Amino acid sequence: MALRGFFQNAYVTRNLDRAVALWSSTLGCGGFAAMDFELCLRTAQGDRPVQLRVATAWIGALQVELIEPVSGHVAPYLQGLPADRTDFVPRFHHVAVRREDAGALRREVAALGLPIVFETSGNGIASTLVDASARLGHPIEFVCADAAGWELLGWPTSRKIAKERFHDGHFD
Repeated sequence: MALRGFFQNAYVTRNLDRAVALWSSTLGCGGFAAMDFELCLRTAQGDRPVQLRVATAWIGALQVELIEPVSGHVAPYLQGLPADRTDFVPRFHHVAVRREDAGALRREVAALGLPIVFETSGNGIASTLVDASARLGHPIEFVCADAAGWELLGWPTSRKIAKERFHDGHFD
């Protein structure tokens, strides 16, 4: 399993606004960009719509993503959230890695042999969330995007991108 291209830690919360305020005041992580998303998650059980509120900020080369599941197929985001709906403290959810080639991404995910939680695409961004809990204790999101998609994600233009090729179950 390769974590090359690691760029993000993602957390889930029951209240995005309060979670952003907590990260900003406690950790000094400001500059969050918040967005509402309606996505179609492709799952083994079929396509499932989901609505999320998401805020992202960069701390150097690391992106922090805060996710508030709102409605629809929110099950992939509920693991780890407390039963107490007033508890807004963000809980770790997954890491994300950047990939440059959608075909290589699919081959890599297949070679891992891990269950796919969902796949989604739109706005020049495609991602696959795999359940790596048995190996790492949490999911991994593989993200591939075109230039406009990376810009939407706020990719720091100063951050270098490793050009890697995946074949025969490994990277060059």
